[in-house]
Amino acid sequence: MSPLVFSLATLACGVGALLRFLLTKINREWKYPWPTFAANVLGSIVLGGIAHAAITSPHPDELMLIVGGGFAGGLTTFSSLAVDAVVLSRAGRPGVATGYLGATCAVGLIGAAVGWALAGSF
Repeated sequence: MSPLVFSLATLACGVGALLRFLLTKINREWKYPWPTFAANVLGSIVLGGIAHAAITSPHPDELMLIVGGGFAGGLTTFSSLAVDAVVLSRAGRPGVATGYLGATCAVGLIGAAVGWALAGSF
């Protein structure tokens, strides 16, 4: 890996993490963890699209590292998903926690398919 690719992946990860942080500022008193949900779904769309784009890219490894591992990796968060589910459960809302986990997985998979399809249409 070249120093440039490494630097771009690091920068992209920072941009993704900053976007996730900004999403959390939209709704600070949440009843449902929409910011984490939105970040994970958006990241799934980006990763689905970039995975498709990498098929035809002359530099698929670099593209996947910079945009997939960097930006989408910085944007998405499994740890916040897990903590949100525990917080919901401990707050006496285990059904909401279960729904949150299921919805995140289902909509994330749909998002990846949408990203793949969008990238294929270009």
